[in-house]
Amino acid sequence: MKIACLQENLAKALGIVSKAVPTKGALPILSNVLITAEKGKIKFAATNLETTIITYSQGSIEAEGAITVPAKLIKDFIANLPQNTISLELLGDNLHVVSEKTKSKFNGISAKDYPELPSISNKTKFIEIDPKEFANSVGIVAFASSVDEGQPLYTGVLIKVSGNGITFVSTDGFRLSERSIKVENEFEDVSAIISAKTLLEVSRIFANFPTPLKIGLSDNENMAIFTSGETLVATRLIEGEYPDYKRIIPESGELNAYFEAAHFMDAVKLTDIFAKNTGKPIKLIFDPEGKIKIASLSADTGEHESYIEARVEGNLTEVAFNSRYLLEFLTNVKSEKIHLHSNGTTSPCVLKPEGIDNFLHIVMPVQI
Repeated sequence: MKIACLQENLAKALGIVSKAVPTKGALPILSNVLITAEKGKIKFAATNLETTIITYSQGSIEAEGAITVPAKLIKDFIANLPQNTISLELLGDNLHVVSEKTKSKFNGISAKDYPELPSISNKTKFIEIDPKEFANSVGIVAFASSVDEGQPLYTGVLIKVSGNGITFVSTDGFRLSERSIKVENEFEDVSAIISAKTLLEVSRIFANFPTPLKIGLSDNENMAIFTSGETLVATRLIEGEYPDYKRIIPESGELNAYFEAAHFMDAVKLTDIFAKNTGKPIKLIFDPEGKIKIASLSADTGEHESYIEARVEGNLTEVAFNSRYLLEFLTNVKSEKIHLHSNGTTSPCVLKPEGIDNFLHIVMPVQI
């Protein structure tokens, strides 16, 4: 193999596929990136056996071939080279990299030992979505997932496609986010559960791509495929049936409160300083006269009260929450105003940000 690439193209390709390299691979070769030159294309690939990323880069090919080299080493090295043409030549199992003023040799492992890469079948059907819309939807949903690997279903995001609509859902059992968006082409009804961590990485990879993001399932329906331009990500689905979350979503509330998100976040942050060291919830006390009191009371640390202006409708006066859930919602969902509605101290509380259509976030209250 003998190829030549511009430094910026090489750095971009290595940066993309390195996201699939495991920090601690069960197999040494998984710490490597696969570089292949064939059929007039230069391909870069990496996998952790759950997620595979493949991308192609422009360049000239003098001789075909393939090799795997340590991903972090070559990525960091190429990123620090000046912008110029870089030559890569395979001699035995060593990759020789030459730039204008440098000459390096990377010890490699034969490409024959690398795991087989997934491919797209002609039968695979795709639905198209704007990459930025996809990234925004994933960003305001995925944070509600669980990090407890003992409950794999809750570590994932449910993606449901029906007609020309896509719905994203995530929950950890104590909170839930749902976002629905419309797309131009219609698709048969299908659903899949994908790791929230992986989905966030996918959204970051494709967010600024100028071409539509295509989403589909592999022929055996055990992998989700994301592709745009010259990049493909394939990831294994989480098996199982997602919980029937629709039954916990209240259509309306006996309490409705409307307030500024920034003021609410400031008040929750201050109150959280008192609450987080004790693990106790914070209380929201609603005043129909036009304000909300956010309070924390602890025999160990003392007490705190903050007030914000609000339009309050209804007779419910007090609800308690885990402050971390409120702060994570406010951090991930950017909006100027919020509509909160609730049916009681033990009923799911709905938070709807102004300006984000077809989205809701649910937080379960804490009994005190």
